[in-house]
Amino acid sequence: MVVSVILRRVLGSSWLPMIAALLGILLILADRNVSAGDLAKFVAFLALTVALPGVFTWRLLLAHLHAGEADSPTWLEDLSLGTIFGFGVQLPVYLLGVWINIPLLFLVLPVVVIVLSLATAFGRRTWTLPTRQIDVRVSWSLAAIMLYGVAWLGRYIWPLHPLTIPAYRTPRVDETFHEALISELVNRFPPQIPYLLGTPLNYHWFAHAQMAADHWATGLASPEMLTELMPSALLALTVLGLGAVALRLTSRSLAAVVAPGLLVAGGFCLMGPHYDAGAITEPYLSWRFVSSPSQAYGFMMALPAIMLILEVLRPDRKPHRLTWVTLALALLALSGSKATFMPIFVCGGIGLVLVQLLLTHRFDKRAVGLAGLLVAAAVFAQLVILGGSTGALALDPFRTVQTALAKQHIPVSHGTELAMTVTLLIGWLLYGAGVFGLLRNKLWRDPRTVFMVICIPAGVSVAFLFFRSGLSQLWFQRSVAELVVLLSAWGLTQLVPSPVPQRLGLYLAGLAAGAGLAAYLVSAYAERGNGVVIKATEAEVVATALAPFLVVAVYFLGRLVLGAAHRPRPGPVMLLAVLLGLGLTHVYSLAYDTVSQRSEHHLPPPKPQFAPGGVDAATWIADHSGRYDIVATNAHCRLPDTALCDNRNFWVSAYTQRRVVIEGWGYTTITNAGYSDTARNQNIPNPYPERLKINDAAFENPSPTTVNRLVNTYGVKFLFVDKQYPADVPGMKALKPLLHKKFQNHNYVVFKVAPN
Repeated sequence: MVVSVILRRVLGSSWLPMIAALLGILLILADRNVSAGDLAKFVAFLALTVALPGVFTWRLLLAHLHAGEADSPTWLEDLSLGTIFGFGVQLPVYLLGVWINIPLLFLVLPVVVIVLSLATAFGRRTWTLPTRQIDVRVSWSLAAIMLYGVAWLGRYIWPLHPLTIPAYRTPRVDETFHEALISELVNRFPPQIPYLLGTPLNYHWFAHAQMAADHWATGLASPEMLTELMPSALLALTVLGLGAVALRLTSRSLAAVVAPGLLVAGGFCLMGPHYDAGAITEPYLSWRFVSSPSQAYGFMMALPAIMLILEVLRPDRKPHRLTWVTLALALLALSGSKATFMPIFVCGGIGLVLVQLLLTHRFDKRAVGLAGLLVAAAVFAQLVILGGSTGALALDPFRTVQTALAKQHIPVSHGTELAMTVTLLIGWLLYGAGVFGLLRNKLWRDPRTVFMVICIPAGVSVAFLFFRSGLSQLWFQRSVAELVVLLSAWGLTQLVPSPVPQRLGLYLAGLAAGAGLAAYLVSAYAERGNGVVIKATEAEVVATALAPFLVVAVYFLGRLVLGAAHRPRPGPVMLLAVLLGLGLTHVYSLAYDTVSQRSEHHLPPPKPQFAPGGVDAATWIADHSGRYDIVATNAHCRLPDTALCDNRNFWVSAYTQRRVVIEGWGYTTITNAGYSDTARNQNIPNPYPERLKINDAAFENPSPTTVNRLVNTYGVKFLFVDKQYPADVPGMKALKPLLHKKFQNHNYVVFKVAPN
């Protein structure tokens, strides 16, 4: 009897699914050759230095929300959003530590929390606040969504980023860019662009700083954190946090599952289950999830801010002053996470003020206060983090549509432009179809609805009205995905009773699953006849644009026929179940590909950025130099001996962990400002010709004059010679005692400059 009671309690606990999901994620990572020791260190880092101080601070600041047990936060809310908030708590302490050369200073945070929890009354009270449980079915569903997302990364994305690079391979160029930024924040603060000396880091670098802190705490290498460990953590916390926000917004367990499920399942298209959606159409999961850590990190860091914005706007409760304080801190933590979120939120805040003024003929104090706070946070992000950079966005209406067609090799015409425009809108917004449920009970007037409804077109319109080389305008469209699914889940809950009857729930789930299966079968059939499965044909684009409208037409036709026959007609929730289910294509694809062990089409391996021995030479400098020592190199282009220089050369600064006088100059504000239609961003010429001349003279024409000019002008301590590029190595060796050869292999030589 006792055993059965204990077993029943264990199986009924909402913690068991979370433990099972964690173990499942760890097994997937272990299958990717991540060692048990590295996994243990990473989990310990998150638990002790992020989650513990974050959850404590979150509960302490928002203790007033726990006043009433009926609507007090759940453990899911406090644990997920508190952990996410913990990244923001840790970051300033870490940066202060790097600045004063005590990078492990942030380890004091868990110690302070433990002391406060044991020695003070308010510390103990923080952990004993009334906290509601969640439905165990919600917990199992969220666990399944997390496992699906990590399994999807393991199947389709991680093979593109192997942890062990063969001798004939090098990392992809974006990986070395991110590793260069991580190495900068491992060693120095305030940060600069490490591969172009003296250039401010006008970039959303908070994710890189977190991985730098992780490196100090665990000793884990950047590639492991960048490609596998951190993406897994970000995905899991985004799923849990989004579920918590949806639950608090709607007070319905259904929404807590639907919102993250819609986000992770992906957008709808009939372009084939293996179509390369990463370039244009995906809302969340894609190969960009790993190649753009700032976007994945921004998705996660936006959730506490979204929850608190919605809490401030609740029409049935006056926000506590500590809610405002916590919101301000959450916005600061978001400000440098991803540059696209703050402008979207500002549009929502200002738009809400104007709508409230139109409806009530007065300024709503809460809306005005929120708009003011959002503007202040956006100004901080723009001026302090981004240095006033605009990202080189240029007004160019519908250039995105034309580029999308060009990527599929589809001729541009009025018809194809219209079809692609509709296809993009459907891919970005169809999973928000549930929003129509908010027409009930006048929820369309709720300030929370108004705020989100304004934010969404603000983000999507940027993608259609502006353009930047590299398709950076699309990050705005992707950044509204969480708001889309929140509105969709909220609207869906207005169309079904609470609790959802089991029979109705199974029926709706069956409709959604059937719609997804039908979409997958149609998509797979179309893909079989397509010579290049990762590209779309014109017919597939048109089919994607028309399919949802055909579903709606069939629905209304069915209602007419059944009404004429005096038979029960299907309600709108049936239509929404089908429309939302269309986005399940990739779920079926993952299942089929895994069971059939289908070999995947992968991007071609990158061209080598460096010759064998490059990492050894660079890490020698990292091991034998001070953190502020300056390096000069003759390697400036991604590839040697090319007609056009690819300016995305970052690997020297990444592996030396030192600032370089001029290595590459890609992905910088000053380079982007030189963009024109006649050149791709990576081929924009060097913005500092005089610096390049001084730098290269020391390598190509070494003499006391040329070397001393370089050394004295830029404070250079090491010369890193890549023999693939022009260099007079014998001449440099002859410059003793000015230059001392410290390292040499077949392809690289390192010289140290004699101290003055």
